[in-house]
Amino acid sequence: MSACTASLSAVLVCCALLVNVAARRGQNAARPTTAADWREDVVHTTGGGGLRLRDSITSGGSSSCCNGPYTTAAAASTSYNMAVGPREIPLSVIFELNQVTNVSELFSKFMPDTNIDEAQTLFATTGFQSRTALNVERKSTLVPKPAGCSVELQTISLKDTDDQSLYYYPTCTRVNRCGGCCAHDLLACQPTKVDTLNFEVMVSQYNDAGKLEFKGRKTVSIDQHLKCKCGCVVKQEDCTPLQTYYPNECRCMCSNEEDRDKCNEEYNLKLWNSATCTCQCREIKECTSGFGFDYNTCGCEALRLRIKNTGYEFNKNTYSLGGT
Repeated sequence: MSACTASLSAVLVCCALLVNVAARRGQNAARPTTAADWREDVVHTTGGGGLRLRDSITSGGSSSCCNGPYTTAAAASTSYNMAVGPREIPLSVIFELNQVTNVSELFSKFMPDTNIDEAQTLFATTGFQSRTALNVERKSTLVPKPAGCSVELQTISLKDTDDQSLYYYPTCTRVNRCGGCCAHDLLACQPTKVDTLNFEVMVSQYNDAGKLEFKGRKTVSIDQHLKCKCGCVVKQEDCTPLQTYYPNECRCMCSNEEDRDKCNEEYNLKLWNSATCTCQCREIKECTSGFGFDYNTCGCEALRLRIKNTGYEFNKNTYSLGGT
């Protein structure tokens, strides 16, 4: 009788709680329901479980209430934190972003739903700052000019030798070279059109008396860049015969997948090297006399000595262990 009374009491508690929640939802019907509306007594799950009581309401961990087992606080917390984090910007989008020349173009192409005037008044920071400190910092900051991929003057050495006794005049000059950022570590600003410039320099040599001895004039050839663009750092020619080049990802990927699968089956002994697309031993051991390290078995194996046996036709070779 006491068991029935306890069960009936639990049902009454459940029903009372649901009535309370329903009343609260009716009062808040004009606004969307949030996790805070449920945190005191129930958890709303999206996996088809309906409304479930928290662990603090009932005392038995295996009991059920209102046609469904209650969830623990940890499970409730998990259901609240199902949001997926930001993903890496694809290279295809990076290529498009590298074509942007001003803020207006950035907003119109990639943030069309954002008001550019309102966005300009916001200040993004990795931390939190007081309003006073923020205003002081903003007064001292400058608006940076984008350093996109383009031709720019750069200093280039004219000395084409490592001989420290020689002195070139002039020692350097400025020529147009590709420079700027490409917004991704797989991309670099690279020349698409190059011209060769021939500079004439004077060469002299130090004579140990604090003076220089004139050696003559010399022509030094220097490349000048005329056009530039952002391109892959890794090229197709950088791939090995065991790799396939994927230009959209700027990567060389292993094509011998069967070898990789076999290597992974021996995970305790071997490790797959994605850079060389080969299977390598996790540990290379030093073997005792008469044994050598075998890279196939990743262990010490007895050395096989090759001997010639003249008793066979065509002077065939055989192998034996121990040199007999």
